[in-house]
Amino acid sequence: MKIKSFVCAFFLPILLMAAGGLFSVYMGQDVNWDLLNYHLYNPFAFLHGKIGQDFMGAGVHSCLNPLPDIYFYFLFKFFFNYPRLIAFFMGVPYGLLVWTVYLLSKEIFAKTTYPRALSAVAAAIGVTAAGVVSQIGITTNEIPLAILNIWALWLVVRFIQGKSSKRGIYAAAFLSGLAAGLKLTAVPYCLALFAALLMCRKQLVRPAKTIFLFALCGAAGFLLADGYFLWKWYSLYENPVFPYYNQIFHSPYFDPIFVTETRFFPKTLLQWIFYPFYWAFSPNALVSEIPLQDMRFSVLLVGLFIWAVLAVFRRLKTLGERPLLAVAVYFVVGYILWLIQFSILRYAAVLEVLSGILLVGVIYRFVQTRWCLYGSWLLFSLLVFWYEAPDWRHEDYFDQAVVFDKKPQVEDNSLVFFMHLPSAYLAPLLNPKATYMGGFFYHPEDYPPHEQQRAEKRNNIQPQYLRYHFEEAQRQKIAAHEGPIYLISIDWPELVNDNALKRFGLKGQLENCTPFMTNWTIYSPRLAICRVEKRTE
Repeated sequence: MKIKSFVCAFFLPILLMAAGGLFSVYMGQDVNWDLLNYHLYNPFAFLHGKIGQDFMGAGVHSCLNPLPDIYFYFLFKFFFNYPRLIAFFMGVPYGLLVWTVYLLSKEIFAKTTYPRALSAVAAAIGVTAAGVVSQIGITTNEIPLAILNIWALWLVVRFIQGKSSKRGIYAAAFLSGLAAGLKLTAVPYCLALFAALLMCRKQLVRPAKTIFLFALCGAAGFLLADGYFLWKWYSLYENPVFPYYNQIFHSPYFDPIFVTETRFFPKTLLQWIFYPFYWAFSPNALVSEIPLQDMRFSVLLVGLFIWAVLAVFRRLKTLGERPLLAVAVYFVVGYILWLIQFSILRYAAVLEVLSGILLVGVIYRFVQTRWCLYGSWLLFSLLVFWYEAPDWRHEDYFDQAVVFDKKPQVEDNSLVFFMHLPSAYLAPLLNPKATYMGGFFYHPEDYPPHEQQRAEKRNNIQPQYLRYHFEEAQRQKIAAHEGPIYLISIDWPELVNDNALKRFGLKGQLENCTPFMTNWTIYSPRLAICRVEKRTE
């Protein structure tokens, strides 16, 4: 028995990680928009000491924490000539997530009639959700964050079961804070974890002290992951989370507004209440930039509602097992905060992987026979058959991760101005010693009427957001630079015209532009590098 347990504990996670890697290779080379914009540039800038030297090389996304992308950056650097290996190792975290969810499921179903089978189907339902599967092998980093958060919840569940000391919940708080520091989209799950902890408040000998230390450990994890960058962004732009929450910090480089993707929020009261049902039965782009369909949240909300009603009115004791209740509380609080803060499904990977545990748990509360197992596998089959996961863009493999048709030559003392997003992935490929600047915003008034609408569509953030020191800082960067200056754009001379260049004290000619392409140039087929000069008049 011990040998069998050891084999399972050692080889199963390895097999799952290998399966995740192989699936990632099968999907093709990841070329999602954010990768081309900042997931490669940000760790490059951090590791080469270019934060503060460059200016917004990837636009305002340059101010996102680069630590989650360090893993991808080193894969890209060391396996540049083996893109399939990059894809393989990028898929490995998914296998680790599957194993982590399975471990949590085993804790929840340990005392049931079929613990391993129920744990397996619960994990299978969760890890095959549309938002999770769509992020296997890509650089969104939600899967590694989900691993940290599920570990944290696992530790709290073990404490509730009496299997660990208070050190376990302090470690859980640290992991949750660490995830939030690495990427702010994980902040809601810190509060969800605290809500789950309250399920075991009667076990706490000194609850006030325990909660204080829990919060302190969470803050320590957050500051370890993001403390340096909070200080860095504040020293550069007077906002530690620039450009977000600028209605509080009032950075002079951005409008004092709340920056968020409002297009994904529910639009009516019915949508706020029943939002998961709107993407359950047909593909749409309500909670994703790319259409998706998934029934998990809608079925789960129905199940949780029935569970809650019966618990209140019938007081069924079988509905009151605290580990499952803790997971339910975590999910409900996390879901409400996610809905209010983001409503973007790829930020809900933690909730998606928990959906299977709760669905199987609700079924088992009502049917504690083998029919529970049959029903759970039938539900899994239905959910997997009737859904559609988005593809964030994959392309065929080449001999190298990035291949140029004609690689531009950029001198060491150059200033390269990315006038089109996404282009910052070029920075480590052109010349790491050059200085890079991004965040170009097209002003429609600079163009004739027939070009104004096209110009406005080029903006990653609408021009009315940019009335303060941002462009002034860009002009100062250009004025102070001594050396060659290059622009990288797709719109010369239609949109990168004389009026646009004049705003930055530059001038140039079309004959000084050299078109080029890469296998990643899928969002900008007319890319060109143009040498420009400062205006003297």
